[in-house]
Amino acid sequence: MSNTQNDLRFEKNEAKDSSISLSDIVRVLRKNWILIAIVTAFIFALGAIYTFLIVKPKYKATATIKVEVPLKENADIGDISNATVVALRYVNSVALAIKNEKIISAVAKKNEDKTTASKLYNEISTSADTTSIFVVVSVTDRDGLTAIDLVNDLALEISKYSMDSKSDDVSDKDRFQCSIGIFNYASKAGYASPNKKLYLIVSLLAGLVLSMVIVFIKEFASNKYQTVDEIKTLGIPVLNTLINDKSKEKANTSSLIDATPKAFEPYNRLISNVKFSNVDNPYKVLMFTSSVVNELKSTVCSNFSYTLAHNEKKVVIVDLDTRKPRIHKVFNVKKENGIVEYLSGQIKLDELIKKSSIGVDVITVGSEVSNPVTLLESQKLKELINELKETYDYVIIDTPPLTACNDAAIISKLADAIIFNIAINQGKKKEIKASLEELLDAKANIIGINVTKANLKDRGEYYYYDYSDNK
Repeated sequence: MSNTQNDLRFEKNEAKDSSISLSDIVRVLRKNWILIAIVTAFIFALGAIYTFLIVKPKYKATATIKVEVPLKENADIGDISNATVVALRYVNSVALAIKNEKIISAVAKKNEDKTTASKLYNEISTSADTTSIFVVVSVTDRDGLTAIDLVNDLALEISKYSMDSKSDDVSDKDRFQCSIGIFNYASKAGYASPNKKLYLIVSLLAGLVLSMVIVFIKEFASNKYQTVDEIKTLGIPVLNTLINDKSKEKANTSSLIDATPKAFEPYNRLISNVKFSNVDNPYKVLMFTSSVVNELKSTVCSNFSYTLAHNEKKVVIVDLDTRKPRIHKVFNVKKENGIVEYLSGQIKLDELIKKSSIGVDVITVGSEVSNPVTLLESQKLKELINELKETYDYVIIDTPPLTACNDAAIISKLADAIIFNIAINQGKKKEIKASLEELLDAKANIIGINVTKANLKDRGEYYYYDYSDNK
């Protein structure tokens, strides 16, 4: 893929990177289902504890009041009908009067050891309509016997306000022009609240909602790439993915894989994809870089070279990470007499190239240099790379991360193609995008991304390998 094509695809996918699709949501839910289950179960457990152990149950007692107009002994059908019509007019008024301050205060005073007027007011409920002469009065309380006493006292108190009452506590102006009688006293109290089933359902739904909010904030508010699919939104091909298999991580400091078919497999895949990216004119000078440290750039670069040598290719690896060289440690060769000494004319080419025990030729950095940029921009370095290109099947270049310095952008002019390393949940998205933009501005040919530190549960989809690199 040309630099221009990469640039266009990278810009095109900037807007796509910030959007959330249905597939993204499904992926996030599948990835975090254990977290969702744990949070939901925790909230549900809290709701169950509250429902069954903390909240106190309430009981409801109910009495029924009958509203009617007294009739004479010789009343006919018309009188009965009229009396019923009049009684129906008073039903709602009686129902409202039950919560009258005078009535409630009187009942509360009588039961001052059980309740207060304000508490009783909130515990009373009435039910009445214009099609019935009955008013249903209910009282809820944490004690069932108390609820029975209170509702029966309310029924007795309201009956004093009927027109045929002999009570001296009620003035004529407060009386209803009807008879209020107790049709049915409360004799038992039933369970009223809490609605345990409803509480449990709400707890379950609350747990699901809260867990999903946590998951989506964790995933979509992250400033780092957490999945391969997210990295693909950059619009640059993903050439390979390597799993972070910590269960098999090596205890020593070597980053080289074991010489087994299984260990070489992911790197053979990477080599094949590099070849397929330009079949007609294969790349010979390949540069590996990344945005930040700890993305396993040097590890991948070294094992890529090792696999080429294992496939009987003549390969040389050039360490141009002058800031923090590491290749000499990986291949167990001396750091001295490196690229710095060669470019300064202190040594010749045959002294520069070191032979490793695994068939990979190595060019180290050599001595520390105060001005790496001058070194990297030298014409002699360019001539060296061209000379190596004629001698070797592959010239592999290791460079420092782009956020550390712009060395990689300078070196990219010497390479036929660049492989960009991105580790899952490592570099910030802005840093990675800025690094890619810096390379593209330098007209670098980024042929693809190599993903490292992918999740172990993706083993079935991607390849994996052992590593212990810190670069």
